[in-house]
Amino acid sequence: MFAGIEQEDCYGIVIDAGSSGSRLHIFKWTDPSTFDALKHPTERLKSVPKIEQSKDWTFKVSPGLSSYEHKTNKAFSQHIHPLLKKAEKIIPSNKLKDTPVFVHATAGMRLIPEKKRNAILHDVCSNIQKSTKFKMVDCSSQVQIIDGETEGIYGWIGLNYLLGNFDNYNMYAKDHFTVGFMDMGGASAQIAFVPSNKDEVERYKSDISTVYLRSMNGDTQEWDVFVSTWLGFGANQARARYLAQLVNALPENTNNYDDDDFRTRVISDPCMPKGCKTKFKFKDTKFDVTGLGDFDQCSKSIYPLLLKNIPCSEDHCLFNGVHTPGIDFSKDKFVGISEFWYTPNDVFNLGGEYSFEKFSARVKEFCNTDWDTIERKSENGEYNGIPEDFLKEACFKSNWIINVLHEGFEFPHENHKSSNGNDDGENYPMFQSLDKVTDIDLSWTLGRIVLYASGMIGVSQNSKTVGIEPSARSAKAQGSSFNPGFINGHKSTIQGSGRIIPIIFVFVFLGLVSYLIKMKKLSNMTSRLHQFQQVGSRFRYKMSEIRSRLQDMGGFESTPDLEAGNGTMSRSRSLRNPLSLLKSKSMFNLDSPKHKAGIAQSSPDLDDGRPLSDGLQSSQSSANMRPSFSMADFSKFQNDDSIA
Repeated sequence: MFAGIEQEDCYGIVIDAGSSGSRLHIFKWTDPSTFDALKHPTERLKSVPKIEQSKDWTFKVSPGLSSYEHKTNKAFSQHIHPLLKKAEKIIPSNKLKDTPVFVHATAGMRLIPEKKRNAILHDVCSNIQKSTKFKMVDCSSQVQIIDGETEGIYGWIGLNYLLGNFDNYNMYAKDHFTVGFMDMGGASAQIAFVPSNKDEVERYKSDISTVYLRSMNGDTQEWDVFVSTWLGFGANQARARYLAQLVNALPENTNNYDDDDFRTRVISDPCMPKGCKTKFKFKDTKFDVTGLGDFDQCSKSIYPLLLKNIPCSEDHCLFNGVHTPGIDFSKDKFVGISEFWYTPNDVFNLGGEYSFEKFSARVKEFCNTDWDTIERKSENGEYNGIPEDFLKEACFKSNWIINVLHEGFEFPHENHKSSNGNDDGENYPMFQSLDKVTDIDLSWTLGRIVLYASGMIGVSQNSKTVGIEPSARSAKAQGSSFNPGFINGHKSTIQGSGRIIPIIFVFVFLGLVSYLIKMKKLSNMTSRLHQFQQVGSRFRYKMSEIRSRLQDMGGFESTPDLEAGNGTMSRSRSLRNPLSLLKSKSMFNLDSPKHKAGIAQSSPDLDDGRPLSDGLQSSQSSANMRPSFSMADFSKFQNDDSIA
């Protein structure tokens, strides 16, 4: 941040490789190294970098990256390359080599075999390096399958960035208001929020991840975030589990799990409008489904899918046995995206602030309406041109949302408002579904870039490393202290923790060993010097006796400087203090490089010592060399604690 330097732009690309398609997002921000602090107000300096987006900077291809399971060598050429060609037309050519590309796949890629996944990721990354000019430093961190928790935290960062909750950050304030993030895709669901009850944060610290961002002035923003994910609880996967439940619930099908010789191939579904028909395949068997149009029965049939019956090891669990800190719905506010928005908004025009009473009434009316009437209304434009297949599933998906919110996350049915805790007293609804904030799409990809851009800022005196520290429980589940899904954003440290962390600890270990060896040598040398001093003292005592006797005999005359080690014997020869010999080249030459008593120290700066995410940035302390020691220095050295 220097005045007078011409401001330059940085660009970044994140490709959200989802289950139904891949969407490329382009982002732009000011290079922090060229940011002129004198031209901006204090509030701007206490905020994270300002990220620019445009509705024309997003491109999508379908189907998803996982569709290349059986043609892995085509993943880049047919899927990713067309997206990057679009980006090349927007990003200045002289910026391409400095523009990182992150290809992060989500739930869809998690479901295909590992060997196929790795082949797809390798094809994508290697060809980005060979066939494009974009910045691809490390494949393991830039092209990867992120876990649901990482996706949830990125989403939380992106949401709160757009809401301005990372602006004008006061690092000395105890409480900062944020909004919880909820996402429901086709395969998984996530929640990420900062519990307002600090006692809950301390009580369940092992469940809490920590997000470190950096303001433009170099100060660290520290956020304690609870995040959890439920694979298989996305709308499409829940629907598949629901249909399988209908098949297996029939008595005549109960005993056919081994041979899959299902007697009944026609299934009645209360979660489809009456008279609606569709087909699906289960265990390689095709089934016909006929809608019953019964809202109440649909709700009862869906409830078991939440798996609330799974034992909870803690005091409070949501569903599927997953524990969460207590949620205070008068203070903890939430925004839902993706499936929380699509069906409520597109079918019922009820996106935005959520009302259980209004939404459940409209869903009930829809579910109990016969299919012919729904088709007629659709032709008249009542459902915003939603495709017929989506309308067939709207009753189930709407009921699933209601069940997840109120039975799963235990939202109260009344949607009261209360103060968000800010000085302005602005009120937030308990839950709202959104797809945009200030005309910017809500996407976890924005959170990824906020983290990256924040990591480019120079540190202040007390700054911690930018990144995501996974919760202790998450790290333990991954089998190490570091979750490979979590990465930070510094442009010079994109590489994953799998490479950087071991290197750091190797250098720390070698430095420590070298230090101990040197200290051992110094200790041994000091011990030997003590021995020489003792010998010298005895020798001086003996010489003193001899001198006295000689003087009595009249044989020798002495000079007055013997005790200082520089005295001489007259006449035929001189005697030197044995200690003076230690200064000569013939013994312990402490002035030579081989025997210098100085200590060089160089160790990674791990901030507060806690493990951080992939791409952990470290700094080297400068080597601190002490000069060589003369004999007179050793008595001082023995009591000089600063040397360690």
